[in-house]
Amino acid sequence: MGLIFTKGAVTTAVLLCGGHHEDLNPLLRDTPVCTLPVLNRHLIEYTVDFLRNKGIRNVLVSIPKDDGFDTAEYMENLSHSFRGRLEISHFEEDKHIGTAGSLRAMRDHVGDESFLVIASNIYMGNIDLERFMAEHAESKASLTVGVLKNRKYPTEDIYVDKNGSVEGFSVIHPSRDRRSPYTPLGVYIADPSVFGFIKEKGYFDIKEQLIPALKKASLHVQSHEIEGYCRPIETIEDYFGLHREVLLTGNFTKAGLTEISDGVWAGENISISPKAYMAGPVLIGRNCTISDDVQIIGPAVIGDNCTVGKRARIRESIMLSDFDMDDNASVKYCVVGRGVKIFSGDSFSNKILVDNLKVADVNLIPSRYEFNGVIESMGLKMGGYKYAAFLGLKRLLDIAVSLACLIIFSPVMLALALAVKLDSDGPAVFRQKRCGKDGVDFEMLKFRTMVKDAHAQQKKLSDQKNVDGPMFKLLNDPRITRIGQFLRKTSLDELPQLLNVLKGEMSLVGPRPLVMDEMKFSQSWRSIRLKVKPGITGLWQVQGRSEASFHDWIRHDVYYVQNQSFWLDVKILLKTVGVVFRKGGAY
Repeated sequence: MGLIFTKGAVTTAVLLCGGHHEDLNPLLRDTPVCTLPVLNRHLIEYTVDFLRNKGIRNVLVSIPKDDGFDTAEYMENLSHSFRGRLEISHFEEDKHIGTAGSLRAMRDHVGDESFLVIASNIYMGNIDLERFMAEHAESKASLTVGVLKNRKYPTEDIYVDKNGSVEGFSVIHPSRDRRSPYTPLGVYIADPSVFGFIKEKGYFDIKEQLIPALKKASLHVQSHEIEGYCRPIETIEDYFGLHREVLLTGNFTKAGLTEISDGVWAGENISISPKAYMAGPVLIGRNCTISDDVQIIGPAVIGDNCTVGKRARIRESIMLSDFDMDDNASVKYCVVGRGVKIFSGDSFSNKILVDNLKVADVNLIPSRYEFNGVIESMGLKMGGYKYAAFLGLKRLLDIAVSLACLIIFSPVMLALALAVKLDSDGPAVFRQKRCGKDGVDFEMLKFRTMVKDAHAQQKKLSDQKNVDGPMFKLLNDPRITRIGQFLRKTSLDELPQLLNVLKGEMSLVGPRPLVMDEMKFSQSWRSIRLKVKPGITGLWQVQGRSEASFHDWIRHDVYYVQNQSFWLDVKILLKTVGVVFRKGGAY
């Protein structure tokens, strides 16, 4: 396919507002990451303002549908607020179709010029976009990838040669070593010809699928080291750090704010006691009440519609909207979610405070960050106790059920092992390294269902697979043995995994155990599913298994991790019994 290079100025930008961003839980329960408040505005407003100042005139927003968020109304209001300065169009997604898949709907709106692609979780700051555009044009690349050097806690490496040409990507997990000094930012400049390499349907990722397709066609993919300040917001630590940095530099939009004292900015309709003490930088939102003898030490942000009681103390914290802080309460180095109530005498340090704490909210806070816990408001201070209780019940269920099943089914397992040995050459039990919780490898067991050299034959059959995404599934796989067909249809091949459950390497219920390479297509999906133990069964298995598409698989895994409960596990186990008897979706 021929490539047309466009040297005109980039005037169109695409914002990709999908993704799960699990390390920002529980701040994103009811809102996409692009609407996360940063100081006195939403993150997407900073991005659109940055683009407007850089000469972008057309912004296309790909945003997921969300039952808890009115996407259409929000985007209409955003478009109205920028009317006359640039055009904003939005395209709603009801499926997780990948970063390149999200571009498909933009094809007829981009035009013939190169266009900018930005992930929605990036605070653009003051990056040198002109230099980025110029290098893209000079290199005659089909795609240029913005990269950062030596970032703290990166989640991906990018490999480039001495000329800056992109050679590949590597998914990073805490259990793996890092080898490259560069990490992708999530900002690209693309030539419209890249649309010719994006599949018409299904999940498609920029890094893992589009870039290899371009390179296979001998098209140039360039890297560009981003210059200037920017901040990807991937974790709550990133979110906290961004506020500190922006407040300390004073480089934020001050429209609608009044500087009431040195370094202290406030919105409209506020009531601040003359007896309150505030040391900037501090930003106070609209409709707030600050009572007598309150002490606020910045960098600190107080959201809209907040009340701070007498003698309360706030130090270097982010307080989102609608919180209520009683007299004599204290908060320092915290992030406080929307609508939180802090009772008199409560004192919190280095915590994330939320309402209606769920099990997953505790599990999804990375322990390596400076926040050492997540706390439920309303005076309960449950913290990790709720999660510990859940884990105890879940482990008790795992041990009881797996032990009982091993005892009951031991004669069946012995007979099946003998049948596998008699049917074909090779061991009765197949062993393979899979990723467990936190990315730690374990040896997964199952009865062998394929011929001895099945793995060596897979490359020859790769073009015939029946599922999208990274997994290899073939409806009439010639590698499956006679007994293997029976074992797969009845799911009896999974019985040896009861030993993995008993050893604590797996659970009865959880995401399917995979090798790391099978999770590379969706970094956020990989990260969130490794927060829990893999399971013999799970939501994906009881909702169609091999018949379900990759985006459904992602959706079910993410839902399970974000909504863990003992009763959800029980429901899945009961549904599994019915699915196994119907032999649905297994091959």
